[in-house]
Amino acid sequence: MRGRLFIILGAFMLVTGCAGEDLRLGDDIPADLGALVEESFESIRDDLAAHSGCLAGLTVTHSWEMEDRASYDPAVAAIVLRVPATASELEFSLAHEVAHHLEEVCPAQVELRPAFLRAQGLPATTTWFEGETWEATPSEQFATALGLAITGDTDPSRRVPLTEEAATLVREWMSGG
Repeated sequence: MRGRLFIILGAFMLVTGCAGEDLRLGDDIPADLGALVEESFESIRDDLAAHSGCLAGLTVTHSWEMEDRASYDPAVAAIVLRVPATASELEFSLAHEVAHHLEEVCPAQVELRPAFLRAQGLPATTTWFEGETWEATPSEQFATALGLAITGDTDPSRRVPLTEEAATLVREWMSGG
């Protein structure tokens, strides 16, 4: 009976569009931005194969007026991208904000933190979400490292210090190593 219930539930989820839905786009997202987000997210999912289960439930939308290039709201698992922007800026911003999502929902990311702090040359007692400056905040350094690993680029408007050891650690973590 239990197996039959799961089959029925699975069929219901497929019919209603819920099964495997790990990315939702805001209702009013422009078609070209939506296509770029879907393509970029597919690449992110592939690059994070070892942690792809942590990507479920994300929503991506946009704003024409934001101070920052993007933001992540953990209360609703939503990424907001500022437009207009270049494709490479949007791709990096999406990857960077996905990193913040992983910080909230992925136990493996929490387990990575002590090694990441060591790789960055930071004391083990360093607070993950606080720093003297935005650039000195480990959370932002991790998000930048993930963005770099996924896109091959960094945010040109911000200089975030990353050691090669930390960048390598994040690349290995992404693939489950």
